[in-house]
Amino acid sequence: MTAAAGGVGVAVGGASAGAATGGNADTAGAAGSATVGGSGGGSAGAGGSGGAAAGTGGTACVASMPLEASGATIDVTPPMKIATALGTAKAGDRLLLHAGTYTAESISKLSFATHVFIEVAPGDKVTLPGLHFTSSDHIVLDGVRVEGLLELEGSSNFVLRKLELVGQGEDAALQFQGQHAAGANHDVAVEDSTISGGGRTVFILGNFAPSEQWNHDLSFRRSHFTCGSHTCFQISGGRDIDIAGNQIDSDTTSGVLTAGATRVSIVQNVFKANDSAAMQIATPGMEWDNYAGVENMISSKVLIANNVVSGFKTGVQLDAATDVAIVYNTFVDGAGVRFNHRIPHDQAQNVILNGNDNIRIWNDIMQQLAVAQGEKPPAFLSNNLISGSGSGGDNPVTGDPKLDMNKNYELTDGSAAIDKALINAETPLVDFAGSSRGDKPDLGAHELGAAAPLCPNN
Repeated sequence: MTAAAGGVGVAVGGASAGAATGGNADTAGAAGSATVGGSGGGSAGAGGSGGAAAGTGGTACVASMPLEASGATIDVTPPMKIATALGTAKAGDRLLLHAGTYTAESISKLSFATHVFIEVAPGDKVTLPGLHFTSSDHIVLDGVRVEGLLELEGSSNFVLRKLELVGQGEDAALQFQGQHAAGANHDVAVEDSTISGGGRTVFILGNFAPSEQWNHDLSFRRSHFTCGSHTCFQISGGRDIDIAGNQIDSDTTSGVLTAGATRVSIVQNVFKANDSAAMQIATPGMEWDNYAGVENMISSKVLIANNVVSGFKTGVQLDAATDVAIVYNTFVDGAGVRFNHRIPHDQAQNVILNGNDNIRIWNDIMQQLAVAQGEKPPAFLSNNLISGSGSGGDNPVTGDPKLDMNKNYELTDGSAAIDKALINAETPLVDFAGSSRGDKPDLGAHELGAAAPLCPNN
């Protein structure tokens, strides 16, 4: 249970806080993610833009100013094309979309020194059947509904905010295409949006090549995702990605699937479902995705922290991954963490990974920890409350966590999880809400009695 925050900075250290575009979020930056380091350790880094550095003691959160247009307003009414209007725009201008029947558009090679804004006229509703940007940068898309595919290809410095994206059929609702000649996408922030449907609702697709060529510096914050027919997120060629402060709902599919991803932070989210795995951290091989370069598609350096997961059969399913930190999560039901034993091979039949390696699990609440035959045990396992089967490792906690299902499974008085957490160099300093945990933290996503956060994540 935390003491009063007393002005303690609340960013966790490591990955950047705020929007991936360098502090362009609409509100104060959320807490950054902890560096994923070695077993039980790894030093915490500095907080990102918009947040206070961890341990700075008294440094308050500084809210970043929302991006706003500063130039001329260009009115767009069909049959005028968005591409035509953008072609006349200058840095800082605003396109104001008025009601009408729009067609799907592909927009290429539009670059601006500072952001140009595409917004909906007050009182109007605008629905687009699809929108594709190639080799474009510094664009804010605000308040638009897309019933079809919104795709970025080789594009950067985008802010996608207050959107309603509805995927159709097997297409994604939002796709980051990084396999074509235009190259990878980078520095994109998705904020305060509703995204649903399609096959892979959000599809981050990169080259089967070293991670330098992957889509990178992408953030997804304060949004509501409803999974499509395959998954909510599929990351196949992505690095330096923050999925933070979102609601992720699914009926039958996984919430987040990594299949070629590194330096991924999945923090402070609510996962709700009826089936499958909330997070599947996996590495493909010739047995699955047998493409040239599949040996590069390792899932590694993943932080899973301060999430609340209910309804899924498994909270985190590990299918050949390395360097994964799982800390301060509340897995309400099912298996909290499941180690499956997979040995993916490349096209030459060389082993890419032999099962899972360097998995660290601490300060979590779960019903079960399942380790398949042939799997190595976790590299670090400590201070977990496991109410069903599976070893709690060092310093296991027993008893009833006393979760309040009416308050997002917060702890209640008398919980066995109170004051039982371990603090090491890798342990986050904040909870689900971004509140400081103090020097006697509780297990699970919520800190009982925590003061209001300096840098709220919503």
